Amino acid sequence: MPRKANRKITESEFYMWRALFAISHADDVVSNEEIRFMMEAMEDIPFSPEQEIILKDDIKHKRDIVEMFEKISDIRDQAKFFQFARDVVHIDGDYGKAEQELLLKLKRAHLKRADVDQLIGQVELEFESEEAVPPPEKKPGKRKDILFSFRNRFLDGL
Repeated sequence: MPRKANRKITESEFYMWRALFAISHADDVVSNEEIRFMMEAMEDIPFSPEQEIILKDDIKHKRDIVEMFEKISDIRDQAKFFQFARDVVHIDGDYGKAEQELLLKLKRAHLKRADVDQLIGQVELEFESEEAVPPPEKKPGKRKDILFSFRNRFLDGL
């Protein structure tokens, strides 16, 4: 059963997904695992009917990934692209030279466009909350518990 939410996908997010679909064609072989990833994304993400038509065509036909990536206007969507792209290029068990070179090229383009000061400010704001979270108790030998308490707070914020 699809888990689509009732929200609109921005143009930046849409191009993030188009770039992800394009990267599956980077090695000129679209594996069953890559197709499954793309189809599951189409089921789970609330794309408009027009966006779905374009994405279905992107599954079948190779697109210029650099062109798609350049249209990702939100720097956070670019960062999400790289998170998903790592999974996509490894999903078929073959992280080939063409895929490696392409991701490096895109990473360079991303770093040229990124305003690091702005990103740091956004990250700090995302970690701030209205209610103060007390620091975890320091107990000898409890490092693992401390790390998991931060992990749980991070996941609760998603």
